[in-house]
Amino acid sequence: MLLTTIWIGLAGALLMFAGDMLLYYTPEDFACDPKSSAEEKINAIIDVMKGLPTRRVMAGGMIGPIAAFLYCVGFYHIVLMTGEQAHTLAMAAFLLSCFGVITGGAYHSHFAYLGLLGDDRNRDVLNAAMKYFQKMPLILYAGEGLGFLLLIFLIATGKTVLPRRMFLLSPGMLFLLKPAVGRLPKGIRIIISGGWTNLISVIYYAAVLIAVLI
Repeated sequence: MLLTTIWIGLAGALLMFAGDMLLYYTPEDFACDPKSSAEEKINAIIDVMKGLPTRRVMAGGMIGPIAAFLYCVGFYHIVLMTGEQAHTLAMAAFLLSCFGVITGGAYHSHFAYLGLLGDDRNRDVLNAAMKYFQKMPLILYAGEGLGFLLLIFLIATGKTVLPRRMFLLSPGMLFLLKPAVGRLPKGIRIIISGGWTNLISVIYYAAVLIAVLI
Protein backbone atom coordinates (compact mmCIF):
# COMPACT_ATOMS: atom_id res chain seq x y z
CA MET A 1 0.00 0.00 0.00
CA LEU A 2 2.84 2.41 0.85
CA LEU A 3 4.55 1.85 -2.50
CA THR A 4 1.25 2.30 -4.34
CA THR A 5 0.60 5.70 -2.78
CA ILE A 6 4.17 6.81 -3.51
CA TRP A 7 3.86 5.83 -7.17
CA ILE A 8 0.52 7.61 -7.45
CA GLY A 9 1.96 10.72 -5.81
CA LEU A 10 4.86 10.68 -8.27
CA ALA A 11 2.38 10.36 -11.15
CA GLY A 12 0.43 13.35 -9.82
CA ALA A 13 3.58 15.48 -9.56
CA LEU A 14 4.68 14.56 -13.09
CA LEU A 15 1.21 15.21 -14.48
CA MET A 16 0.94 18.63 -12.82
CA PHE A 17 4.41 19.49 -14.13
CA ALA A 18 3.27 18.49 -17.63
CA GLY A 19 0.27 20.80 -17.16
CA ASP A 20 2.63 23.66 -16.27
CA MET A 21 4.58 23.12 -19.47
CA LEU A 22 1.42 22.95 -21.57
CA LEU A 23 0.24 26.24 -20.08
CA TYR A 24 3.32 28.36 -20.59
CA TYR A 25 6.40 26.59 -21.91
CA THR A 26 8.13 28.45 -24.72
CA PRO A 27 11.71 28.14 -26.01
CA GLU A 28 12.02 31.93 -25.76
CA ASP A 29 11.50 31.89 -21.96
CA PHE A 30 9.63 34.58 -20.02
CA ALA A 31 10.23 38.18 -20.99
CA CYS A 32 10.96 39.29 -17.43
CA ASP A 33 13.82 39.45 -14.96
CA PRO A 34 14.04 36.83 -12.16
CA LYS A 35 13.82 39.71 -9.67
CA SER A 36 10.49 40.91 -11.10
CA SER A 37 7.43 41.16 -8.88
CA ALA A 38 4.82 38.39 -8.80
CA GLU A 39 2.43 40.50 -10.89
CA GLU A 40 5.11 41.16 -13.51
CA LYS A 41 5.89 37.46 -13.72
CA ILE A 42 2.22 36.58 -14.15
CA ASN A 43 1.90 39.20 -16.88
CA ALA A 44 4.92 37.65 -18.61
CA ILE A 45 3.25 34.23 -18.43
CA ILE A 46 0.03 35.70 -19.83
CA ASP A 47 2.00 37.10 -22.76
CA VAL A 48 3.23 33.57 -23.45
CA MET A 49 -0.16 31.87 -23.04
CA LYS A 50 -2.08 34.25 -25.26
CA GLY A 51 0.22 33.31 -28.13
CA LEU A 52 -0.30 29.56 -27.67
CA PRO A 53 -3.02 27.41 -29.28
CA THR A 54 -6.27 27.61 -27.32
CA ARG A 55 -6.62 23.83 -27.06
CA ARG A 56 -3.14 23.53 -25.58
CA VAL A 57 -3.90 26.13 -22.89
CA MET A 58 -7.22 24.45 -22.11
CA ALA A 59 -5.57 21.02 -21.84
CA GLY A 60 -2.95 22.44 -19.51
CA GLY A 61 -5.64 23.88 -17.26
CA MET A 62 -7.78 20.74 -17.22
CA ILE A 63 -4.88 18.68 -15.93
CA GLY A 64 -4.98 20.58 -12.61
CA PRO A 65 -7.90 18.81 -10.84
CA ILE A 66 -6.83 15.36 -12.10
CA ALA A 67 -3.26 15.83 -10.89
CA ALA A 68 -4.51 17.23 -7.57
CA PHE A 69 -6.54 14.06 -6.99
CA LEU A 70 -3.47 11.90 -7.62
CA TYR A 71 -1.45 14.15 -5.33
CA CYS A 72 -3.99 13.63 -2.53
CA VAL A 73 -3.78 9.85 -2.86
CA GLY A 74 -0.01 10.15 -2.87
CA PHE A 75 0.07 12.28 0.27
CA TYR A 76 -1.44 9.39 2.22
CA HIS A 77 2.02 7.81 2.19
CA ILE A 78 2.81 10.22 5.05
CA VAL A 79 0.36 8.35 7.28
CA LEU A 80 1.44 4.91 6.08
CA MET A 81 5.15 5.48 6.69
CA THR A 82 4.72 7.09 10.14
CA GLY A 83 4.67 5.18 13.42
CA GLU A 84 1.52 4.95 15.52
CA GLN A 85 2.92 7.33 18.15
CA ALA A 86 2.88 10.17 15.63
CA HIS A 87 -0.34 9.21 13.83
CA THR A 88 -2.13 12.48 14.68
CA LEU A 89 0.70 14.61 13.31
CA ALA A 90 0.90 12.45 10.18
CA MET A 91 -2.85 12.82 9.59
CA ALA A 92 -2.54 16.58 10.05
CA ALA A 93 0.32 16.70 7.52
CA PHE A 94 -1.73 14.59 5.09
CA LEU A 95 -4.91 16.68 5.41
CA LEU A 96 -3.14 20.06 5.25
CA SER A 97 -1.19 18.96 2.18
CA CYS A 98 -4.41 17.79 0.52
CA PHE A 99 -6.11 21.09 1.36
CA GLY A 100 -3.25 22.99 -0.23
CA VAL A 101 -2.99 20.90 -3.38
CA ILE A 102 -6.76 20.91 -3.98
CA THR A 103 -6.55 24.70 -4.04
CA GLY A 104 -3.49 24.34 -6.26
CA GLY A 105 -5.40 22.14 -8.70
CA ALA A 106 -8.20 24.70 -8.90
CA TYR A 107 -5.64 27.50 -9.35
CA HIS A 108 -3.95 25.51 -12.12
CA SER A 109 -7.28 24.90 -13.86
CA HIS A 110 -8.45 28.50 -13.64
CA PHE A 111 -5.02 29.86 -14.58
CA ALA A 112 -5.84 28.97 -18.17
CA TYR A 113 -8.39 31.79 -18.14
CA LEU A 114 -5.58 34.32 -17.95
CA GLY A 115 -4.28 33.10 -21.27
CA LEU A 116 -7.72 32.81 -22.86
CA LEU A 117 -8.62 36.34 -21.74
CA GLY A 118 -5.16 37.77 -22.20
CA ASP A 119 -5.62 40.47 -24.79
CA ASP A 120 -6.11 44.21 -24.54
CA ARG A 121 -9.83 44.04 -25.34
CA ASN A 122 -10.40 42.04 -22.16
CA ARG A 123 -8.13 44.15 -19.93
CA ASP A 124 -10.83 45.02 -17.34
CA VAL A 125 -11.93 41.40 -17.06
CA LEU A 126 -8.30 40.28 -16.93
CA ASN A 127 -7.47 42.72 -14.14
CA ALA A 128 -10.41 41.44 -12.08
CA ALA A 129 -9.32 37.85 -12.68
CA MET A 130 -5.74 38.74 -11.69
CA LYS A 131 -6.88 40.03 -8.29
CA TYR A 132 -8.70 36.77 -7.69
CA PHE A 133 -5.83 34.53 -8.83
CA GLN A 134 -3.29 36.40 -6.71
CA LYS A 135 -5.23 35.40 -3.57
CA MET A 136 -5.47 31.68 -4.35
CA PRO A 137 -1.75 30.92 -3.85
CA LEU A 138 -2.04 32.24 -0.30
CA ILE A 139 -4.38 29.34 0.52
CA LEU A 140 -2.23 26.90 -1.46
CA TYR A 141 1.01 27.82 0.30
CA ALA A 142 -0.63 28.00 3.72
CA GLY A 143 -2.00 24.46 3.45
CA GLU A 144 0.95 22.79 1.79
CA GLY A 145 3.42 24.90 3.76
CA LEU A 146 2.11 23.68 7.10
CA GLY A 147 1.77 20.12 5.80
CA PHE A 148 5.34 20.11 4.51
CA LEU A 149 6.66 21.58 7.76
CA LEU A 150 5.05 18.71 9.66
CA LEU A 151 6.53 16.27 7.16
CA ILE A 152 9.99 17.73 7.77
CA PHE A 153 9.47 17.32 11.51
CA LEU A 154 8.27 13.72 11.20
CA ILE A 155 11.22 12.67 9.05
CA ALA A 156 13.90 14.65 10.93
CA THR A 157 12.80 13.29 14.31
CA GLY A 158 12.81 9.68 13.14
CA LYS A 159 9.07 9.11 13.33
CA THR A 160 8.89 7.64 9.81
CA VAL A 161 10.48 4.64 8.10
CA LEU A 162 12.77 7.00 6.18
CA PRO A 163 16.34 7.87 7.19
CA ARG A 164 16.37 11.15 9.12
CA ARG A 165 18.61 12.82 6.54
CA MET A 166 15.80 12.43 4.00
CA PHE A 167 14.20 15.58 5.38
CA LEU A 168 16.72 17.47 3.23
CA LEU A 169 14.92 16.16 0.12
CA SER A 170 11.42 16.87 1.41
CA PRO A 171 9.28 19.28 -0.64
CA GLY A 172 9.44 21.96 2.05
CA MET A 173 13.24 22.01 2.05
CA LEU A 174 13.57 21.83 -1.73
CA PHE A 175 11.12 24.72 -2.12
CA LEU A 176 13.70 26.96 -0.45
CA LEU A 177 15.85 26.58 -3.58
CA LYS A 178 13.28 28.38 -5.76
CA PRO A 179 15.16 31.73 -5.75
CA ALA A 180 18.30 29.90 -6.89
CA VAL A 181 16.62 28.00 -9.75
CA GLY A 182 15.02 31.27 -10.83
CA ARG A 183 18.51 32.45 -11.77
CA LEU A 184 19.23 29.58 -14.15
CA PRO A 185 20.08 30.45 -17.77
CA LYS A 186 17.23 31.12 -20.18
CA GLY A 187 15.91 28.03 -21.88
CA ILE A 188 16.26 25.70 -18.93
CA ARG A 189 14.95 28.28 -16.45
CA ILE A 190 11.39 28.17 -17.74
CA ILE A 191 11.36 24.37 -17.34
CA ILE A 192 13.04 24.12 -13.94
CA SER A 193 11.90 27.34 -12.29
CA GLY A 194 8.49 27.39 -13.96
CA GLY A 195 7.71 23.87 -12.82
CA TRP A 196 9.66 23.91 -9.55
CA THR A 197 6.64 23.64 -7.23
CA ASN A 198 5.93 20.24 -8.79
CA LEU A 199 9.50 19.17 -9.52
CA ILE A 200 10.22 19.29 -5.78
CA SER A 201 7.61 16.57 -5.32
CA VAL A 202 9.04 14.57 -8.24
CA ILE A 203 12.47 14.65 -6.58
CA TYR A 204 11.00 13.81 -3.18
CA TYR A 205 8.88 10.87 -4.34
CA ALA A 206 11.77 9.47 -6.38
CA ALA A 207 14.01 9.67 -3.31
CA VAL A 208 11.37 8.04 -1.09
CA LEU A 209 10.92 5.21 -3.62
CA ILE A 210 14.66 4.53 -3.60
CA ALA A 211 14.79 4.64 0.21
CA VAL A 212 11.82 2.28 0.61
CA LEU A 213 12.91 -0.19 -2.07
CA ILE A 214 16.48 -0.37 -0.82
